Amino acid sequence: FFLRNFRSTLIIATAIPVSLLGAIAAMFFLGLTFNQMSLLGLLLLIGVVVDDAIVVLENIYRRHEHSPGIDRYTAAIEGTQQVGFAVIAASLTLVSIFGSVLFLEGIVARFFQSFAVVVTVGVLVSLFVSLTLTPMLCSRFLDVRPKRGATYRQLGRLLDGMDNGYRRLLGWVLANRGKVLLGTLIIVLSSGFFFARVDKDFIPTEDDSRFMVSFRAPLGTSRATMEELVEELDAVIRAHPEVKSAFIGIGFGGTSQVNSGMAFVTMVPRDERSISQQQFIQKIQAEFARIPGVLAFASSPSPIGGMRGDLLQFSIVGPDLAAVASLSNEMYRQLSKVPEIGRVDLDLQLDLPQIRLDVDRVRAADIGLTTADIAYSVNMLAGGVDIAKYSDDPGDGDRYDIRVKAREGTITSADDLRRIFLRTRDGQMVRLDTVAHAVDIVGPAVINRYALQYSANFYTNPSMSLGDAVTLVRERAAEILPPGYSMELQGRSREFAKTSGYVKLALALALALVYMVLASQFNSFLQPLIVMTAQPLAIVGGLFALWITGTSLNLISMIGLVLLMGLVAKNSILLVDLTNQLREQGRPTDEALREACPIRMRPVLMTSLTVILALTPAALGLGAGADVNGPMAIAVIGGMVSSTLLTLGVVPAVYSLVEQGLQRLRDRRGRRATTAA
Repeated sequence: FFLRNFRSTLIIATAIPVSLLGAIAAMFFLGLTFNQMSLLGLLLLIGVVVDDAIVVLENIYRRHEHSPGIDRYTAAIEGTQQVGFAVIAASLTLVSIFGSVLFLEGIVARFFQSFAVVVTVGVLVSLFVSLTLTPMLCSRFLDVRPKRGATYRQLGRLLDGMDNGYRRLLGWVLANRGKVLLGTLIIVLSSGFFFARVDKDFIPTEDDSRFMVSFRAPLGTSRATMEELVEELDAVIRAHPEVKSAFIGIGFGGTSQVNSGMAFVTMVPRDERSISQQQFIQKIQAEFARIPGVLAFASSPSPIGGMRGDLLQFSIVGPDLAAVASLSNEMYRQLSKVPEIGRVDLDLQLDLPQIRLDVDRVRAADIGLTTADIAYSVNMLAGGVDIAKYSDDPGDGDRYDIRVKAREGTITSADDLRRIFLRTRDGQMVRLDTVAHAVDIVGPAVINRYALQYSANFYTNPSMSLGDAVTLVRERAAEILPPGYSMELQGRSREFAKTSGYVKLALALALALVYMVLASQFNSFLQPLIVMTAQPLAIVGGLFALWITGTSLNLISMIGLVLLMGLVAKNSILLVDLTNQLREQGRPTDEALREACPIRMRPVLMTSLTVILALTPAALGLGAGADVNGPMAIAVIGGMVSSTLLTLGVVPAVYSLVEQGLQRLRDRRGRRATTAA
């Protein structure tokens, strides 16, 4: 479109396979795998690696087109030399963004590392290609002769109209620098509005056609009753055509309680059902709520491991079990009043029916029995003891435990223990109630601990964003918990809290590294700041895109915002570098800007559009992995659109204001020196 030349498109396209293969080779030698983050990096590279080649080729094309007397070889050399500095500075700026990854920790660093390696190597390879392969191909195959045809002429008139329109806009910008900067400041401040209203999450929930259900019946529920409840749950799950298969069982987990269990459900592929996985989970959760006698909670698998994948998980922690129970019940009541928090599951189980056996040690000792003898006998009859192993087919490797216990249903209450007889050392038989007294009580089924203290765990899938839910829980905890007791986030909630701090550190380090790289390249402390004025403009666009599309600000979209720090600096570098070259030739600042910016408008638009178009399918939710790729694509596209449109006007205004201010300052100092002399 911009060059109206098919050969130039093929020359630029050569950078894509070479750069991608270079990144894949680096993955091989570093032992990295193809995963969501490395594939996301390769997806991004498709739009990024052609940027340098576009800048070099466009400049060679323009050099040859406006200087008919030189051949393609000379145009390739001179065109590459003119933009070589800008290309190197832009690529090193993007690479320096990922230097901050070295200082990250935890799961955030694991997410960033493979992505950073892929993008960094791909960008460096594309830099090498743009300075070697692209000029060589241009010197051999680039054709700049005018074409005949209506389409060619219409595109030419359209591009000339864009150039003329931008020149008029640039003239107004340079004449109204104060208004431009004031408007820019207002736009940047609006990012606070969008940041406050965009949802916050840890990572996007992926539709991978599977989820799990944790369920729990009241303590003391028999195995027969649990089997009936399991059949009801299984019937509800399998009644839906979206379900492909399901496995359900009781007694999962370290506690192996018969009143609890898990179901693992596999759905049909996404393209074979009309609703998403999350929509189906919400639908089936409402059906579970209508089953009496059981609490069931459906959730997607946890992306960071663990048995449960609920979005919001936290614990109430303290030194006293009774106090933890009381505070947890109050927290449960408070959260249950908020519909957006979802159905809360509190795993505190302190009302298990139990039988306590109080042994009369003196009487037992008189007849020759120890406490251990009594406990072993009761345990054998009530719970059972494995005494041997049995193999029905010798040689098949299968062995079965042989357990001795009372007949099923014989011992169901404390009174049934009276029928137990104990044999003393002299062989006499005595009833159990002559040496011990059985009492019916309730006690804890499971005692959870966190950091050596008692804890009660909460699980829920809020309909509000995870960030808002965490804020609500912290506010309620501050109101309820006394000194010595605390609320501790767990699972993805804890990682979400860590992520915000790590990403803030990454942003700060990225800005510092970009500034240092630009300062060394431009040999100036002020011009890097001019280049970096495009970065807040990109953040505004990224946040606006997330807000308007209803996409959450999560780890993936945060990676996109960090990446924008380097991507948008490329456009500013192109404008500032050519303006500096013209000023070195003796042009005044505004005159240099009026000439340089229209020349660089086309490559700026071309490089931005390649990134935008490459990420558009992911932003539209097309293809596998779109749930994960989408947030970053939306953030990058929004940032590229806003920064490209605003950079073409804001950067010249800032450059003119700063350089003319410095010139007046130098003139004033010169007059003072002359007067003093």
